[in-house]
Amino acid sequence: MKQCAKSFAQTDLSQKSGYEFYFAEPLIEFGAEKKENHNFDLFLYNEGENRAIFVECKSSITDVKKTLREVGLSRGLVLEKADYLSGILDIDLDPDRFEYVLCINEKDKMKVIDSMKAQGQKPHPKYDINQIKVWIYAPRSQLIQLLLECSHENSALNEMLHAGFGDQNLHRQYELPYCYSTHPYRLIQLAIVGECYRKNLFDDSIEDPKVIEKSAVLLTLMNNISLGAPEELKIQLVTEKLRIVLEYGQKYQLFDEIDADAIRLNCRGTKLRAVLENIEEKFISRWVDEKTSAEGEKLALEDYWESAMRNQATLFQFSEREDTSLEREDSDS
Repeated sequence: MKQCAKSFAQTDLSQKSGYEFYFAEPLIEFGAEKKENHNFDLFLYNEGENRAIFVECKSSITDVKKTLREVGLSRGLVLEKADYLSGILDIDLDPDRFEYVLCINEKDKMKVIDSMKAQGQKPHPKYDINQIKVWIYAPRSQLIQLLLECSHENSALNEMLHAGFGDQNLHRQYELPYCYSTHPYRLIQLAIVGECYRKNLFDDSIEDPKVIEKSAVLLTLMNNISLGAPEELKIQLVTEKLRIVLEYGQKYQLFDEIDADAIRLNCRGTKLRAVLENIEEKFISRWVDEKTSAEGEKLALEDYWESAMRNQATLFQFSEREDTSLEREDSDS
């Protein structure tokens, strides 16, 4: 996902094709609206041609059919909310000029191709394979390449992606903002420690840099979470995300809430690297303890049920013997 976004951030590819990375996770605000809602990872836009590309990135695929079906559902949501997107961007988007991309790791290339071919041969396919373009990401060469069987409407994009666009062409200073779906622990690393604590550390007016205002974390998330949503809705979403992150950090005792407005990091050291490492050690330790405890409870429960079943079987056998004994007594009498 990061590689895709960086490829369209002030690069030769973005300049020649006209496509720019606008934001991540378009329409994620509708994710919980319906169970079957799915959203793409990236929104790319070409202002000159008024064309948009929605990209779904998969580092690994276990169920190809499910993945392709979800891309189809994401496409359906985009078409349903096209007017909403137009309003957000203040652009009259044309759904007929939308393209949809599944970017996959090269190790999954053949199974995706085989699945798409199989769907294409069915009289009533579950999804339209012609609506999905496939980009292949090769980790070793750091190249993103358009599958030869696919083509985009934009000739420059076609040419450059068929040839392969790689890491050597990227602006290394560009960093993809956080995503709304980024894991809470990762946001603790990036936003709370990496941004807020780091700023406190270099502010001589702050007595204890480990004390971090919740408002500072909220502002950091607001500035860095890439969301294509109206400002009021973004505030609601990010505020809810902050609540989740704070609960997660306290659950694993990475920090404590000292009052309604602030938290304090629960770690050793003061240097940024030391704090990051100590927070990571603490998180891994707590997480392992939690999983071990959960596994222990599961095994104990399994032992209990096995024991209960054995006892039940014994009681049943005893009852059978009692019944047989009574029958013999009745026959003797």
